[in-house]
Amino acid sequence: MSDTDATYLGFTAIFGFMDPENGYMETVVRRALDSRDKVSKAARGLLNSAINSTVKVPQFPKEPAKAPTPYLMEHVLKAVTIFDKLTGAVLKVWAESHDALGDVVVKHLEDLAMLAEYPDFSGNRFRGTWFSDAWTRETNKILERHGEFDKDDIDLMLCYVSGKIPGDKKNDDVLLQSLDYLRSLPPNAPEWEQAIPDFVKSLNAIQKIKEKQRSQAVELDATIADIGATFSAELAFFQQDITSWSVAQLSPDADILEALQLTKKLQSLLTEYQSVYGMAPVFSEEQIRRQERAALEPRILSMMDRLDRFMGGSDGPDDDSPSGVDVVYDSEDPTEHTDLSADAQTDAQAEVRSSSGGSEEQQTTGEAIEPSEAPDGDVKSEVENKRAFSDEDYTSLQSENQRLNRKLKSLHNKLYTSEKEAEIWRVAYIEEASKGPMTVGEDEDLSIESVNDAVELAKERFDDELLFQLNGKSRVEDNLFKHPKAVWDALQWLATTYYEARIGEISLTNPDESIRKTCKWWYKGHQSDITMNKYEDWYTTRVGNKIHWLKKHIGTGSSKDARYTIRVAFDWDKSKERVVIGFIGQHQQTDAT
Repeated sequence: MSDTDATYLGFTAIFGFMDPENGYMETVVRRALDSRDKVSKAARGLLNSAINSTVKVPQFPKEPAKAPTPYLMEHVLKAVTIFDKLTGAVLKVWAESHDALGDVVVKHLEDLAMLAEYPDFSGNRFRGTWFSDAWTRETNKILERHGEFDKDDIDLMLCYVSGKIPGDKKNDDVLLQSLDYLRSLPPNAPEWEQAIPDFVKSLNAIQKIKEKQRSQAVELDATIADIGATFSAELAFFQQDITSWSVAQLSPDADILEALQLTKKLQSLLTEYQSVYGMAPVFSEEQIRRQERAALEPRILSMMDRLDRFMGGSDGPDDDSPSGVDVVYDSEDPTEHTDLSADAQTDAQAEVRSSSGGSEEQQTTGEAIEPSEAPDGDVKSEVENKRAFSDEDYTSLQSENQRLNRKLKSLHNKLYTSEKEAEIWRVAYIEEASKGPMTVGEDEDLSIESVNDAVELAKERFDDELLFQLNGKSRVEDNLFKHPKAVWDALQWLATTYYEARIGEISLTNPDESIRKTCKWWYKGHQSDITMNKYEDWYTTRVGNKIHWLKKHIGTGSSKDARYTIRVAFDWDKSKERVVIGFIGQHQQTDAT
């Protein structure tokens, strides 16, 4: 482990358990410096080498380790909290200078049937952590039996000899009680005959299972890292951010092997896609590549979606509330009605019951669809359906490609097209894929070049249906989202379909499915109360004297790139009969974001 890459187990973590006001850290450092000529050659050489590589002493510029203790103290005290190798060297010399106390601690651990493992000096780190209660109990026992030693010295020596530091207090009472119970049993207790051997066998079986899972976990994290490093361009194209994917994000009951298999499948699909991702040098070859991309894209998108859910995500990654079939209702009185029409209430309840045992995708959409398992020819993606380049477009691209090839003859024909042209191609592709059917036909030719254009047009067109009361966390005028026409489609959906449902003209039992058909966005009807209260400025807006909590939101994208991710949060004002839009931006704040 490098000095700059220390984890919580790095040697410098030991000072987190020392009281900075009692001067004990200074005592440890001073004793180590003064004891260099009294300890082993190995310990002395380790400390001098660490001092020379981490400390600068003006009076001894070439070899700071030759400086007397008074010259070194100030510099070492500063560096010892930063550099693990210096901290470890100080601890080693300090421990050897306290050999009597070290022997006492070694004997105490032997009485507990524990090994004296000592720290990992090759990695500049401790080997693990104590249960906090156990560490405190054992240091107190040593102090009771050996009052001649200082309490701080005992604490530090127990860490050093065991190779472990105290961990955060956890729910470890059951384990500790079990160990205490075993220690308290007399050697002739009947439990030693059968119960305890069976218990040990069970522990060994569990250990083998966990070791296998650990191996799978390591491979899973390595595969995710490899995907991120190898397919950065393809991931950006699919607007997929996998930086949050890891074993740590899996739910406790998740199958690590299944997650690993899905990740390997995604890796294989992206490898295949990478070979056809770039634009071909000639039109005929590009036509073939286009067909291959169209076949691969829905499978890749589906696999990414499944892995997102596996990693604890959802269509709305900033929403930590429970998922389910969302039925629109008034926030002022949720018991008044649970659907937008009385006739649909029974259907909605039945849909919730029927989907409660299914996957998250089933609960959200009411359908169980696994497109990644279907034959390639049967899969029809939104991306494929909506990308509609004409023959004239391809002829134009072919002509431009030929012109570039002629220009780049001096490069031995190795470069068939410039990155700028490739970016234009891909942006056009994404733009077409992002378009949804327009709610109002005459708007197809409107010039909507920014999120602000979409908002201003919505204010003008839907003044009776939408009320824009954007809070201070919103970002509209300088919003970087690349697909403003999709924002316009979403606002139209709020002003038409959603609004009509709110006033009771239509029934809307599944808003999520409805808006997906309109512009491929998702709908969430809930937010975490804990998150909203913690970040109130992000989740509230005011209309007159009334505060609206923005529990409902729509959006698209899970990337940290604001060009591909956007959220619109809103509430229903019952008295005004208008949709109050209180937030537009990349994300509302959560602990994760």
